[in-house]
Amino acid sequence: MRGSVEETANLVTRSWRGPVMGTEARLLVVTADPEAGDAALACAVRDLKATEQALSRFRGDSELWRLNRSGTAVVGERLMATVREAVRAYEWSGGLLDPRVIESLERFGYGESLPDAVSGEVDQPEPLATVEDMTSWIEEPDRISLPQGVRLDLAGVGKALGIGWAAAHLAGHAGLLVDVGGDIVALGTDAEGEPWRVSVIHGEDAVGLFAGSALAIATSTTERRSWLVAGQKAHHLIDPRTGAPVRSNIASATVAAPTILEADLTAKLLILEVKAALERFGSQYRAIVTNREDSTEVLF
Repeated sequence: MRGSVEETANLVTRSWRGPVMGTEARLLVVTADPEAGDAALACAVRDLKATEQALSRFRGDSELWRLNRSGTAVVGERLMATVREAVRAYEWSGGLLDPRVIESLERFGYGESLPDAVSGEVDQPEPLATVEDMTSWIEEPDRISLPQGVRLDLAGVGKALGIGWAAAHLAGHAGLLVDVGGDIVALGTDAEGEPWRVSVIHGEDAVGLFAGSALAIATSTTERRSWLVAGQKAHHLIDPRTGAPVRSNIASATVAAPTILEADLTAKLLILEVKAALERFGSQYRAIVTNREDSTEVLF
């Protein structure tokens, strides 16, 4: 485990950086008890790696990979919790946040942990059929059975839940921050006793700022993980209404919400639904969106 320590007054900041869930992560704990901070940090890192172990669709030893291969399995608590939340997200979004997008992702070149450019034409994508009762896939108390041909991609929901689970190990100290690929939970204060400040970056420019002692922030973008398919730009955010990467005027959406899961889901919906997603906002939601003309708007 790679770590570092910074000291200010009676508080120390313990930190860890490393790869997890296919991206770079940074964890901080601000504490008056360095030994307890180190122990909490180690637990949080192990927890993140356990979430990746359970939920990666790319690892042949993950629970999700085995479920996708067999179609039915007795699963652990992490996978079960994530499937339940993915089902709720599907219902809440009217089917726009669909966990069945693996076939579409693979068709457009995202079959491995890093997407590949596709030089030739792809088969005509098709809309995903509506599921009337996705909850029926969950068989109590610990078994999931998928319909024939269905496989799940739980990356967004799993990442958000994983961040929350890791942050719980750091609770009880003066401050904590869990940043996994730019999706962030930050609580308490930094080592200076100040609320956390999180800049929103688009390209090389800072386009906004969130500050507070309780932050849950997620970004969805069609710019960061993109590649070429038959000379056209493709990305990982699939529109189930077409079966293809979404064509939206919003290039990037960053949302602050009461929980990291709500922030993640709403950021994706802002790209999928554009302004219609604002109707789902609660009074505690804030968003910063940048369109394809690089014009940024702050939404409260």
